[in-house]
Amino acid sequence: MNRTQRFLTNQLIIEGPDLAGKTSFYNRLHQNSGYRWNIQDRSALSMLIYARLYNRNTFVEVERLNAEIKNLNNRYIILIPPWDEVERRYKERGDEIQTITSLKKVYRLFDEAAEEFKIYPNVMVIRNKDTLSYVDAVIKELAGIELSTPNHVAEYVNMFAAASNDLEASHISLTMYDDGNFSSVDASVLEYKSEKDYYANIIKKTLGKIESELTGKNEYNRKETVYSRRFVYADDSCISFGQFTVRNKTLDAHFVFRSSNSKDTLKYDLNFIYYLTSRVYEQLQIVNHNCRIRINFNSAHIII
Repeated sequence: MNRTQRFLTNQLIIEGPDLAGKTSFYNRLHQNSGYRWNIQDRSALSMLIYARLYNRNTFVEVERLNAEIKNLNNRYIILIPPWDEVERRYKERGDEIQTITSLKKVYRLFDEAAEEFKIYPNVMVIRNKDTLSYVDAVIKELAGIELSTPNHVAEYVNMFAAASNDLEASHISLTMYDDGNFSSVDASVLEYKSEKDYYANIIKKTLGKIESELTGKNEYNRKETVYSRRFVYADDSCISFGQFTVRNKTLDAHFVFRSSNSKDTLKYDLNFIYYLTSRVYEQLQIVNHNCRIRINFNSAHIII
């Protein structure tokens, strides 16, 4: 990693109707980025579109799409060139599957989906017949997202919540990475007035639990190693769970947020768990390890 805090792309998904130019865009994106990302040509959105086209039950496809798009490390590019351009390509090249009638139905369904999903921060919609001219701009945008700080990631979550029904996004997830130097840690978050005591209590419980396990103060009277599965913080408050495990030269920090005020508090919470993870890294006395911070939000919401 060439910077210590990264918001990496898990899957880069290219979607759009037949003859939208997905394959050409896919190939150019790979070439111009030096094969930087795992790029998928079609995914859960196409499964849903074609289920609707053929009047199949869509429950499973909707669930699959929700799981995919609510992983904020997944990024979508939806290509919607003007219909007359798609029609021209059909008349020029034809299609092995579609007729002009079915092609127009598919186009309309993708057009509606693009309008619905364009408000999400991890979805880019390109409405231009010359889609290839956007490749370098997409690469630049994605590279910028991957260098996000905890504050930027918090805004990303807030944008997702703002785009969701009732200003609440449920069951979303994201992962941040660090090279183990934690140079982006901002300890001033511990002085955030409304959460100061709360953060101090979590630090005390977490580090105390780890110390007890390492010194054998547990029900087994057994000294745990840094590879223990018992380094856990749990509570019924907003940051309700944290577990720290060391595997394969990586410290994995997994957090569950029962509830998160994404507009007002989340940026402090993300900076805090980033700080807390650095303290755990230090306490375990591990060196030359990467760090993965996984977060599940059961409810990210905006209070008006």
